[in-house]
Amino acid sequence: TGTNQDNLSINKPDASRLHSFVDCNIVIYDNNDKLLYRDTAVSIPLKKTLNSIKTNTVYAYSDSDIEYFGFVYPYQGNTYTLISSAHDQYGTKYIKNLKGILIVRGSIIMVIIFISGWLYAGRFLKPITKIVNQVNNITDSNLNHRLSAENKNDEIGHLTNTFNRMLERLEISFNSQKRFVTYASHELRNPLTAISGQVDVALLKDREIEEYKTILRSISIGAKNLGILSNNLLELANSDVETVFQNFEDIRIDEILWNLRDEIIRQKTEYAIHIHFENIAENESFLTCKGEERLLKTAFANIIDNACKFSQNKTVEIKVVFDKKNTSLFFKDAGIGIPEKHFSHLFEPFSRGRNTNGIPGNGIGLSLTKRIINIHAGKIFIRSIENE
Repeated sequence: TGTNQDNLSINKPDASRLHSFVDCNIVIYDNNDKLLYRDTAVSIPLKKTLNSIKTNTVYAYSDSDIEYFGFVYPYQGNTYTLISSAHDQYGTKYIKNLKGILIVRGSIIMVIIFISGWLYAGRFLKPITKIVNQVNNITDSNLNHRLSAENKNDEIGHLTNTFNRMLERLEISFNSQKRFVTYASHELRNPLTAISGQVDVALLKDREIEEYKTILRSISIGAKNLGILSNNLLELANSDVETVFQNFEDIRIDEILWNLRDEIIRQKTEYAIHIHFENIAENESFLTCKGEERLLKTAFANIIDNACKFSQNKTVEIKVVFDKKNTSLFFKDAGIGIPEKHFSHLFEPFSRGRNTNGIPGNGIGLSLTKRIINIHAGKIFIRSIENE
């Protein structure tokens, strides 16, 4: 179609051979970026575009719907930069159709995913919803109710089993609390009723001074027992273990025992308390532990009082055994003993054996003692033979 000073002949491609391309045009530059030929419809490329073409074997780019194709062409010792452009009618139409197809199919797939997710989520969440409804129906009046699951081996089944074990612990704790309140009310009502009854009887008529003194002594004993019971209940109900730990300090076990022995004998002269040490302490740390003196005195006093109270000779033998790691205290009596069937309930509040009738007590001492020993990271065991 034209020639330049180097007689370079440029032939435009036949548009009929390019089925999908329309508006084909070409532009040519020499090595110095001087324009040699340009179709009127072709826009002048930017300098950076020419540089990009020179640094690449083939360089293609697009602008709107126009596609550009550039390359470097050597001819008769010179180098020419050729850029052709055309409108890819078929490609543009194909892209538009592809976008439409993708939008439609994507929308359909999203709808399918949403419906499938909704159906499967509902199916998978149905067992959880069932568990939630069952849990909501459990109250303090039906703690014996347990959750049910269709499959006990999957994750939902494991969750159900965990809930059921928790409900068992809650039921035991709740029933224990109810029994505690019932027994506590009963134990508190008895001395109050006795005191009130004695006061009412005393007021029925005028009495001799000695009679009044006898009634007042009886009321005093009842009031003291009531005070002891109240203090034990408060100690037993105190669950702030962290506060107890804050009061821990180094205390001597032997000093507690000796001081406690003197205090108990002063109050109850009929008691006999014998303390024996199996070995001699090479270091005072063997008889020292971290704890609270008041609590340990309460625990040891309960055991000593039980041992003497339930023995005809009112005597308890205390043996102290120790080494570098542990201190063991053995309290031995010759009392009425404990029936074997009562062992499992021995440390429950207000639990008393059938052979304790007529002997004062309310069944709190051992449960309080066990709790104190547990707080001090200790262990308590009981061995007993009835009547021995």
